[in-house]
Amino acid sequence: MIDLHAHTTASDGSLTSEELVDLAAAKGLSVLAVTDHDTVAGIAAALKRGKERGVDVIPGIKLGAKWNGGGQMHILGYQIDREDPRLTDRLSWLQARRRERGERIVNRLNELGVPISWERVEQLAATGSVGRPHVARALLEAAHVETISEAFSLYLSPGAPAYLEKAELAPAEAIELIRAAGGVAVLAHATTLKLTGSKLEACVEHLAAQGLSGIEVYWPKHTEDEKASYKRLGARYNLVATMGSDFHGSRPDSCRKRNGVFS
Repeated sequence: MIDLHAHTTASDGSLTSEELVDLAAAKGLSVLAVTDHDTVAGIAAALKRGKERGVDVIPGIKLGAKWNGGGQMHILGYQIDREDPRLTDRLSWLQARRRERGERIVNRLNELGVPISWERVEQLAATGSVGRPHVARALLEAAHVETISEAFSLYLSPGAPAYLEKAELAPAEAIELIRAAGGVAVLAHATTLKLTGSKLEACVEHLAAQGLSGIEVYWPKHTEDEKASYKRLGARYNLVATMGSDFHGSRPDSCRKRNGVFS
């Protein structure tokens, strides 16, 4: 069994790199890709633990891409050189923008009469990449909401009063960064693009022309029809079909609960 899409506490997962690899080994996985948001901080520990536990860990990343569609685009990168200078420089820029966004979200919540502290959000993120899930956990701790999902629906999702867009790379730059770092670029969970038919095909064709190498066909929330559609598109544009759980955690306090390979 393999899983090519999983997160650690280096971004918005609830398990450390070591815990994630341990769980993968316990579940019988032979290959695991660590694909944290905008950071490679969790890869070294995962590689080390993978050697100890007999799990082939693929160094990866997940980059948000800004485009003119209505949905969200994420590009996964596999077998990247995590020390590539240009990649690390752009990731540092993205991390700084994430922190700025997080502080602005906290300030907006406080202005709305929903007090939480930026210091606590930082503590929850620890050394990881700051994101909305950490703000959501702070809201839950402060008893402003009853669940993480409620935090997102009331305050943090697009259209909610405390939502702010994040800084993202253009799709072409995200793909080029991955390729320049020796990796292969794959379109994550195509359903979040919110495109169908000819518009979806045009998007995939454009990304393929920019150097995309694969498309994530098997993802927990894809319907059978979507899987078949994405598989056909991949074959049409010579894209490898991949699979991943988008695993974030299995603890009660996990940032996001998702069904997948580990569940």
